[in-house]
Amino acid sequence: MIPPRVARRAAGGGFSLPEMLVALALGLLLVHLGLESSRRLGEARARLAARGDALVALRVFRHVVRRETRMGLGGVDWWSAGDSLALRAFRGAALVCHNDTTSARLVVSYVGDRAPDPAKDSLLLLSADGVREVRALVAASAPPLPCSGLEGGSAALWSLDAPAPPGNVAAKLFERGSYHLSDAALRYRRGAGGRQPLTPEVWSGATAWTRSSGWLHATLVTRDPLAGAPWSGLGAPVAP
Repeated sequence: MIPPRVARRAAGGGFSLPEMLVALALGLLLVHLGLESSRRLGEARARLAARGDALVALRVFRHVVRRETRMGLGGVDWWSAGDSLALRAFRGAALVCHNDTTSARLVVSYVGDRAPDPAKDSLLLLSADGVREVRALVAASAPPLPCSGLEGGSAALWSLDAPAPPGNVAAKLFERGSYHLSDAALRYRRGAGGRQPLTPEVWSGATAWTRSSGWLHATLVTRDPLAGAPWSGLGAPVAP
């Protein structure tokens, strides 16, 4: 014989109130655990993204600024003040094959990151005895004479705004520019243009250039502490 209580439960086909409460509590617990897991997963993704952006910014800074400062002389080719690093941004070099001091033209063998642009480029002329002169580049064209000397170099005829001094043996092509640690990123400005970001915007207001014992340093501090510890480095000599 089936007990009356079991018979009534089977006939009703339902659950008792305690069973329903237990099931509801378990359901709410599962929902809470799911939401908490989603929240933690979102935080982890945000930390990874912030860390990735910070690493990209640091690597770009170290590569770009170290390269620029090593290609020139501190206090001569680049200068730091406030949040800015103004410089002759060297983009190529040339050996001089022929120097026409009358018509202010050079026949050179040139190698560089890009082609010369008379609209924005100037030349740092170097003589055999170390004399340095600056001239504006007026025009660049094919040379009337062959010129070789640099591996992979291309011959060119450069017209200057004034004659080059006698004894000129080499030239460095540059544009005037400046790097800035401002608005949370490393930015580059050429001429009267705006400051263009080169890195993600990840740094706090504590990021700055510093000078100590004749050396230029940089301290990079992320806005999000979870993105990484502050970095201090560079170590470029301010004066030759």
